[in-house]
Parts: sequence; C-alpha cells; structure tokens
Amino acid sequence: MPWIEIELSPRSDWHEDGLEDWAQALGAFLTDKGTGLNPQIHVLPGLNVLQLGEGGIGELTLSSAERLVILDGLSLKGATECDFARFVVRFARQMGAVGVCASISSSDDKNFWRKLGGIIQPDSVPLVGPIWRDKVAIRQLSKFSLLVTYEGKPTLCLEPITCNAHAPGLTSLSQRRLEKMYGGCPLGFASRVAVHCPWKLDQGQWDDLLSYSRLQAFDLLEELVGNS
Repeated sequence: MPWIEIELSPRSDWHEDGLEDWAQALGAFLTDKGTGLNPQIHVLPGLNVLQLGEGGIGELTLSSAERLVILDGLSLKGATECDFARFVVRFARQMGAVGVCASISSSDDKNFWRKLGGIIQPDSVPLVGPIWRDKVAIRQLSKFSLLVTYEGKPTLCLEPITCNAHAPGLTSLSQRRLEKMYGGCPLGFASRVAVHCPWKLDQGQWDDLLSYSRLQAFDLLEELVGNS
C-alpha cells in the first residue's frame, strides 16, 4: 500500500515516558467523538502499538528508536477520522517525533495528507542479489537501539533483548562482557525492518544482514553502555 510522510520539526526530545499519557489522550479524543473505541497499547521492543479497534480507525505505531508515528489502515472517510489525523500530527510534534507516516488508500486520503505537508514515498522493491558483507554497517539510533544499513541506506532496526540461548555463530568478547555485566543471561537482538528501508528482503537476505552486523552491533552496544 502506498504511504506518505509528514516531516516534523520536533519541539522537544522524544518523550518516551509520555506514551501512557498519549494513550489516555487518544482514548479521551476517541471517546469524546463517540466512536466507542477503547485503545489498547502493546509494548514491543522499540515499538508501542496502539490497537484502535474496528470501524476504520486502524492502527497507530510509535517507533521509539526512529522517532516516528505510523498510521496504518486509517481511512479518512469522515470528519472524525480527519480530526483524529490532525490530532495525531499535533501530538507527534509535541512528543518529539521527527515524522508521521500514513498509509493511503484513496486520492482523497492523498490530498488530505498533502495539505498537511505530506510527501509521497516510493514503494519498497525487492533487493536483487546476495548481501555483501562490506556493504553492511551499523550505527546508533537512540539510546541502545541500533540501525543496520546496507549500501548506506536504513535496513533493519535492532533492539537488545535477553534470550534463552545464544544465537548460532561466534560469541564476541563484547557480547561476553555485556552478558557478565547483566547477570550472565544470553543477550541478542530483536530485529525488524526499518521504516525507511527501500527494499523488500527475503529470509536469506535478512539472515545475512543479521549475521554480518551482529559482531559490529555488540561492539557498538558495549561502547554505548560504557559511555552511559
């Protein structure tokens, strides 16, 4: 599905501690409009997903690491949905988001978001060919969240998590030191596609990206922990 993005000039740093306030404000907005919805927030590594129920309102995702607010499935079929979309943009700016992304399903949706400053983003395309190790790099997103890039373009987001067992392959010295620091539990990364990834990845490419970036990721994570 095509999507559009409004770039924001945030008025503050990303206000992650205010996500509960966000959910309450969102619920109050929808209740005042008489939608009868009861938004529920689900916390995932690096993401906070607000399930907005049925009725065409859709789903809202807060990407903490990327500082993005993502609206998926919002059909702007009436005044309530349009008011809700404007509310989300205002709140996103106040929370310190750098952008609002929305899927679009009609020309009316497209025109609405364009009037708010939205720019159409190209659809992702399949990445052709194998992953080359020397084209894989990693950098910090925010706090301890990491971004894997390929050919300099955002590709995967990595979120440190505790695991039941080590992933196959080498265990780096940085990883061992971090695990010892945090009680000896195996550490790994939850991975997801970056919002601005220009490609569709097959499973083999995904696995190679993780494999080639893993040692770099633990080295960088150890440096971030040491500096925090």
